[in-house]
Amino acid sequence: MRKMKTNKILPTIALAIMGCCGLRAQDGQLSQYEMGAVMLNPALTGMFENAEFRMGANVRNQWGRLGSNFTTTNFSYENNVQQRYGFGSYLSNNNMAGIINTFQFGVSGAYNVSEKSAKHTLSVGATLGLIYKKLNMQELVWDAQYDDGYFNTDLPTGEFFEKGARLMPEVALGVAYRSIDRGRRVNPFGNFAMYHITSPDESILRVVKAPLPIRYGVNGGARVKVTEQVTLVPQALYWRQGKDQLINAGILAEVPILGSVYSAVGGAAYRFGDAAIIHLGVKHKSSVYRFSYDINTSPLKQYTNNHGAFEFSILYYGTHSGRDAGRRLQSSTF
Repeated sequence: MRKMKTNKILPTIALAIMGCCGLRAQDGQLSQYEMGAVMLNPALTGMFENAEFRMGANVRNQWGRLGSNFTTTNFSYENNVQQRYGFGSYLSNNNMAGIINTFQFGVSGAYNVSEKSAKHTLSVGATLGLIYKKLNMQELVWDAQYDDGYFNTDLPTGEFFEKGARLMPEVALGVAYRSIDRGRRVNPFGNFAMYHITSPDESILRVVKAPLPIRYGVNGGARVKVTEQVTLVPQALYWRQGKDQLINAGILAEVPILGSVYSAVGGAAYRFGDAAIIHLGVKHKSSVYRFSYDINTSPLKQYTNNHGAFEFSILYYGTHSGRDAGRRLQSSTF
C-alpha cells in the first residue's frame, strides 16, 4: 500500500488544481530566452547575417528540490533567404512534474522591410502552430485518498473524467528592429510580440471555459563593442500574460580566450521577484554553448534552499554548402 507525505505533494496538488479547474497559468520561461529567437518573437525568424541557417536547443530543469522536476525542452531551426526572408519551425515540450505536459509545434516566417544596403533590419513575422496539453490522471491525488495524515494512492478517488487532453491553435505576430552597423560601437535592438492571439480554451477537463490569455512580450537592449574583440550585451525582457508578468534584466559579455578561436561568454541577470541568474558559456566559430543557473529568491526558497533551475543551450550557425561561417558571425546573438 503506497502512502505519500503531505508536504512532498503540495506542489503537485497545486499544479493539479490549476490544470483541472482551468485557472490561468503563465507560459513556461527560459533564463536564456535569446537562444531561442524564433520562440521569442516570430519577427526574429531568420534575421541573422553571414549564415544560411541557425539551429538551437534549450533544456531547462527546475525545482528538483521539491521532489518533482519541471523540465522544458526546445528545438528550433531557421533559414535566412537573401537577407530578406526568414523561415523556421520549432518544437517545445514543457513537463510539469509529470502531471501536466504541454507540447508545442509551430512554423514561422519573417520579412525584412529594410533594403539590403541598410545598416539595420526592421522585420515583421507570424507564427502558426498547435499546442497540445495533457493531464496525467495517474499522478493526481484527491481528498478521498487522505488517510491518517498521509495520501494513500491505493484508495479509490471517487472521481471520473471523460477528457484529459486539449489541442489548441497557436497564432503569434511580432515586429523587430536591429542595428547592424559595424562602424558603430553601440547597436541597439528591440522587438514586440503577441502569442496566443486567438485566446483558445485551455481547460483540459472542460469543467469551466478558460481562455488562454494573450502573452505580450517586449525585449530590448544593445550590442556594445568595448574593443574590437570584447562585446557587452545589456538587455531586458518583459512579459505580460493575464494578471501575470515577468521582468528579466541582465548583461552578457564575450571575451576572446588567449587569441584563440574560442571566446568566453558570461554574465548575470535578475528575474524580478523570482531568481538571480548566472550565465557561463563558450563560443567556438559558428557554435555557442551556454549554461545558466537560477538562485531562487522568491518565497519558494524556504522549500528549495535557494536552488532554482539549471539550463543548457546550444546555438549553431551554418551554410548549406558546408562552408565555415564561424569567423564571420560578428553581429549574431550569443
